Amino acid sequence: MITDTPEHDKLDEVLTLTRENNRILRSMHRRMVWSQVLTFFYWLVILGVAGWSFYQLQPYIMKYMNAYQTIMKSIDNLDQQSKSLPNNLQGILDKVK
Repeated sequence: MITDTPEHDKLDEVLTLTRENNRILRSMHRRMVWSQVLTFFYWLVILGVAGWSFYQLQPYIMKYMNAYQTIMKSIDNLDQQSKSLPNNLQGILDKVK
């Protein structure tokens, strides 16, 4: 068996390149999988911190929302009373006459 033929050398070169390519592809795949895992945990931490922050701040947010709603109701009541003011003035003027 002759092992020093040019075809054998080319086959050895192709085998070497194939093994190197396989090693590179496996490394790329491994990095991709780890990247996806770390990205998942990254977003899990971000969403967890956002949820925890909302949970901690919710009493204060509700307090200010209730104050805002109370102020808006007061403004609406004042607006309604100001619309009826000309009628009340006319009634007062009629009583004075």
